[in-house]
Order: sequence, then C-alpha cells, then structure tokens
Amino acid sequence: MQGLIPYLVISNALVALVACYLWRRFRMSRQLQEKLQRDFAGLQQEKKIIYDFLHDLGEAFTEEIDREHLLRIIVTCARKVTAARGAAIYLWDPDRQKLKAAIVSGNFPPPLKVDNAVADQLAARAEDLESFLLLEPIPADSRAAIAIVARTGIAIHAERAELDERFPWFRQKILQTETYLAVPLHYRQEQLGVLALANREEGATFTKADFDLIQSVADQAAYSLQHAQIYRQLAEKRKLDHDIAVAHDIQRILLPTAAPEVEGFNCAALNIPAQQVSGDYFDFIRIDANRWGLAVADVSGKGVPASLIMAMCRSVLRSKAPGNLSPAQVLREVNRQLYPDIQEDMFITMIYLVLAPSGKVSLARAGHESALLCRDHFRHIEPIEAPGMALGIDPGDVFDEVIQDVTITLDPLDTVVMYTDGINEALDNEGNEFGQDQLRTVLRAAGPQSVEFLIKTIVDRVQTFSKGHAQNDDITLAAAQRSLT
Repeated sequence: MQGLIPYLVISNALVALVACYLWRRFRMSRQLQEKLQRDFAGLQQEKKIIYDFLHDLGEAFTEEIDREHLLRIIVTCARKVTAARGAAIYLWDPDRQKLKAAIVSGNFPPPLKVDNAVADQLAARAEDLESFLLLEPIPADSRAAIAIVARTGIAIHAERAELDERFPWFRQKILQTETYLAVPLHYRQEQLGVLALANREEGATFTKADFDLIQSVADQAAYSLQHAQIYRQLAEKRKLDHDIAVAHDIQRILLPTAAPEVEGFNCAALNIPAQQVSGDYFDFIRIDANRWGLAVADVSGKGVPASLIMAMCRSVLRSKAPGNLSPAQVLREVNRQLYPDIQEDMFITMIYLVLAPSGKVSLARAGHESALLCRDHFRHIEPIEAPGMALGIDPGDVFDEVIQDVTITLDPLDTVVMYTDGINEALDNEGNEFGQDQLRTVLRAAGPQSVEFLIKTIVDRVQTFSKGHAQNDDITLAAAQRSLT
C-alpha cells in the first residue's frame, strides 16, 4: 500500500500537468481564434470601407461633378481605413509654384511653423485650424513633408514624426505631429498633389499595412481627380460653346440681313467670320430722307472680345450718324466716345461713307484699307486716298486733326468697293497672299455683272485660293454702285 502512494502522487501530478497544458493550449487556441475573428472582422471592415469608397466615387461622377464632394469622399475613406485623426489633400496651383489645401478633415497639424499666438488660436478652435490650412499655401520649394512629396513624387511614412525635422514642432499638443503618411497623387506622368494623414487614434502609429493601403487609395483618388477635371473642362467647354453660339446668333441679328433700297445706288455686303463670332462689321444707316451711310469696320483681334467691341462700335455709330452729312465728323464723335472703353492693345479701323441720290459720295477713312473706286466698267480701278488713323488709339487731339472728308461723284455704274484684310491677306497652302492684284482681276471680270454677283465672286475666289488653309481672319465686303437711273 505504501508503495502505491508515490505512484498515485506522481499520477495525479501528471494528470494535473496534462490538464494545465491542455487548458493553456485551449486558451491559446481560443485567443488565436478570437484574434483571427478580430482580424477577419477588421479585414471585412476595410473591405466595406474600400467598397463604399469606390461606390461613392462612382456616384460622384454625374453630369455636374462636385469636386469638393469628391475630395471629401477620398479623405473620409483614408481616415477610416487608417484611423487617422486628421487628413488633407493638397493640390498644385496652375503655375506649380505652391500647393494649396483643397480639403481638410479632422485635426490636421499645420505643415509649416506658425507664431505661438497664432498656434494658440488654431489649437483652441477646430474651425480656425481648418480655415487657416485652406488659406495658407505651401511654397513649392518648402522643406515641409507635403512639398517634398509633391516635388519628388516619393511617399513619406514617418512612424516617429516628432523626431523628424520635416514636421514643425508646436508646444500645443493638439498641433503636434506624432505619426504621418503622405503619398503623391499622380495620374500617369502628371503630378496632381499630395494626400496626407497625421496621427492615429489612441496614440498608435501608422503601420506598413496602412501605408500600402493609402498608396492604393491615392492611386484611385488621382485617377478620379484627373477624370473629374476632364469632366469639368468638358462641361465648361459645352457652356462656352453654348455662350458663343448665342453670341453668334446675336451678332448675326446686329448685321443687316440684306442691303436696303438706296436711291441712286445698288448696294451689297457680306460678312464671313473666321470663328463663330466676328470682329468685322458692316452696316447701312439712314442719314435722312434722301441719304444713307455705309460703313465697313475691322476690330483688332478675333473672337468674343472683338465681337463685343464691334457691338459697341455699331451702337455708337448708329447714335451719331443720323442727320450728320460729314463722315469725318461722325468718326470723330465715335472715336471720342469709344476711346475710354477700349483697351490699350485694341483698336478699330473703319471706312464710312455717305451716299446721296445725285451720285455724290462723301468718305472718311479711320486707318482702314483704302476703298477702291472702279470706273469705266471696271477698266480703271484706283484706291480712294483719305487721311485718318484708327479709332481708339488717340482720345481725339490727333485723331480730330488727321481725319478728313473726301468727296467724289460717281457716274452710272461706277462702283466703290470696301473690304477688310481677310480678303487681300488670305493665304494659300504655301503662305502666299491673295493680294491686291488678284482682287483687281476679280473686280474687272465680275464687276460689270452686278454688285451682288461681284461680292459673291470675290468671296468664292478667295475661298478657292485658300482651300486647304484655315480661314485666319474675318472676311467682310461691301459695294455701292451708282445705278443707271
């Protein structure tokens, strides 16, 4: 019996030891299972966050993309997957001289050092911190982490940022940088900016997994931002095209649709813009019961700015011409009124003439191509020389002295032809100009038919000459021919 006691003691000890071992293995297995469950739950949560992120990005791409909404989706996702206390997206400005915060979320520390008084205010109010970051750009050559990432395109993962000179130190704990991630936003070869995150909840540091995950978020974000920019540019272009189309329609209304019946004359005119809107102008204006004014003008430049100046010129000319038989005096008054509103680099050239039933024509030229006088059934063609300078260059001291009236009397079928430089300066594929000689050749061939035929033929010849070469200037023509009766 006594011999069994040691055996029983040893047996009980072994049973206890095995039980303890099995219990520990059970606890370890239980802990491992719980850890795996937590990891699985974490992965499921990350998966859900990424899925929601991609879904929200897709939803953001509508006809009217709100860029701020898109940026907020990106920083919200970045903060969720990393448990970051603060995040921001900085984008390059157009000249790439500085980076500006496009969106700030949470408590994101200032990338650059600020005065203590300012820092105290920023630490006290989250709204002030966000406003400050949105208004304070980062110079491109700064030593701030965001500027370095933007310049080099190399991401930064700082686990102990408080020891890193790339991050400013603040005495206010809420503004201190403890751990940091900054990744470049680039689409193909274009650098867009930086996605940055600062400090994790509960004082943890950003891990390698966080870094890899944010790299993936940044890649998708950059793609989305680039395409949002394209969408926005397309929307702006559509709006601009619509506005230009409206301007085109308005401008066509401002130009006469047909020449009026002018006693003693047959008249015709035509305008073909190089773009949708034109800086050229022609007009017929009733002076009194018996006389009409005919004007051809060319505003420097092309497109919408030139068309706006043209509309101003038309309005002023129409207000000054009625009742005034002196073209030079009319242009003096037009110049005086337009000069204060015309930019220094813009001007208007114009020929303006007054037609009387007797065949008398009074003409003034403000720096424009000389009108051509065609006599003897277009056998003789000569310029009508008239002194003058362009409108909008001088307030009137010189302009008023230089410009003068020239008066001629037309015989039946004599014709005055006015045109803009879109005719004589039209280019062919080899860069040759249409020129005065070809214009005179067309006048001699087509002039005896009718003024309408003449105008159309000149335009046809110019367009045939320039075939294959884009029209680089507006084309405007006007002609007044003394009638037979």
